[in-house]
Amino acid sequence: MNPQAAINDQVERFHLEMVELVKKYQFRDRNEITCCGVSVSQCYALEALVHSGRMTVNKLAHRLQLSISTVTRVVEQLVKKQLVRRGKDLKDRRFHVIELTAKGKSAYRDSWANVFKSEKTILRNVPARHRAMLIDLLKNLNTAIDQWRSCCTLKPRKGSGNGSKRCRA
Repeated sequence: MNPQAAINDQVERFHLEMVELVKKYQFRDRNEITCCGVSVSQCYALEALVHSGRMTVNKLAHRLQLSISTVTRVVEQLVKKQLVRRGKDLKDRRFHVIELTAKGKSAYRDSWANVFKSEKTILRNVPARHRAMLIDLLKNLNTAIDQWRSCCTLKPRKGSGNGSKRCRA
């Protein structure tokens, strides 16, 4: 097989494996997380607040790689559940910040306990000698994705005024 055909075959196999992994992982997350009364998006928002502390909706949207309108809806649901509260940014009162409540910290701990339990089960099914390598490979994959995303340039769509990212192949 020539080198171009080999890389094309690898890209196709990589794509299929990634799609299967993401589907299985996300559906597993949905089943595990929602049993605690918190959706997947809500849990990711809680996790970001646990690890980074209070932040604006814009910063949370950037961190979650979601639109501001989507994150606004997620935050509204979390406020209704009393898992987060909104407040004025002390440095710039024009902005609202979101922070966890005690109930939100507890909900995150409960959902994380379920996720941890399932991930421990998954990892136990990987031979011990391969676990560190698997984690390093996932870290390298995340870095490669970050590098791919950083190469993208924003190009306006015809007639819409909105931009879309276009990346080099």
